[in-house]
Amino acid sequence: MKALIRLLPVAALIATGPVFTGCEQKANTPNYESRVQDRLKDAKLDDVNANWKKDEKALHLSGKVKAEAEKQRAEVLASEVVGTSGRVVNEVKVEGEDTNDADNQIEQRLDKTFKEDDQWDRDTTDLTFHSKAGVVTITGDAPSQAVKDRVTQKVRSIDGVKDVVNDLEIKPAKAQSTKAPRPKK
Repeated sequence: MKALIRLLPVAALIATGPVFTGCEQKANTPNYESRVQDRLKDAKLDDVNANWKKDEKALHLSGKVKAEAEKQRAEVLASEVVGTSGRVVNEVKVEGEDTNDADNQIEQRLDKTFKEDDQWDRDTTDLTFHSKAGVVTITGDAPSQAVKDRVTQKVRSIDGVKDVVNDLEIKPAKAQSTKAPRPKK
């Protein structure tokens, strides 16, 4: 009986270990979004929004500011919070700057570049480009990670592109069936 009483505190500690461990892991995951929002509010950049995308390990900044310097300040503040844990994608628009023409030109250049280049198999690589303030988001399918990476490099090389968000899904090409068709009866 005495041995059982002595083991009771040890058993209680062992049983609660996973609870404390789970709480610690959650506490160690920083909330970049709210931390950046707080820094932006302190800097009086109230019209800039932060959106952390965990799967991309990227913090997207959006909204409007009055001057290019404010846009850059928002990016610096966000980068200080995110550090080496991810990257900052600055899609903030500056009032009075119309980026629609530049964005349309970027999209046209990208479409033309990928359609005219024979290295891109349009049947296995479905690409769509959307440019917002020079930040190009790529959507669609790619047959492999290598192709996805090559697409990113190619898009970065286009004049006017400031940053790239590659949201391509990797969908390996389906192998052609080697079975002969069944004869009709």
